Amino acid sequence: MQLTPQIKCYTDPSLSALHHALRSSRRRLIIALVVDRVLSSNGDLAIIPANSVDKMAVSRLTRGIVAIEQDIPVDSVAGPSYRSTYTTLIQTHLPKLDSLGVIEYQPDGKRIHPDQNFIAIATAAAITVPIAQLLFDGSISEHSLGGPSDRQGSTGN
Repeated sequence: MQLTPQIKCYTDPSLSALHHALRSSRRRLIIALVVDRVLSSNGDLAIIPANSVDKMAVSRLTRGIVAIEQDIPVDSVAGPSYRSTYTTLIQTHLPKLDSLGVIEYQPDGKRIHPDQNFIAIATAAAITVPIAQLLFDGSISEHSLGGPSDRQGSTGN
């Protein structure tokens, strides 16, 4: 089989990097919380000058993620779940997003802010949400696409 440009684009390493970056729900939450912060501070995601957004403290980011994951108020976040999430952020997720140019992570100051590829990744994440909902929360998931309904009590084909 001949590798046409239409097929070859599916093997591009940058596409794999994009999917890997968005694979983790915590990385998607980091992106969502930074988007929320940018929009609440200047109302425009299209233009993010380097100094337009205060750098976000990793501790604040961690509290936001734990609050969302556990469905509790941000003020109630503490203890082992906070420490565990904080550790995975600084050891895994923030360095990964930093290496892709999505956020700039400053390990010494434990702060982040959007970087050059932030808008592109945030857009890719935003686009995939309704597609995933259509595939796995709607009627399409009944057609064995590997969605959540296929994993819950399915006898398999």
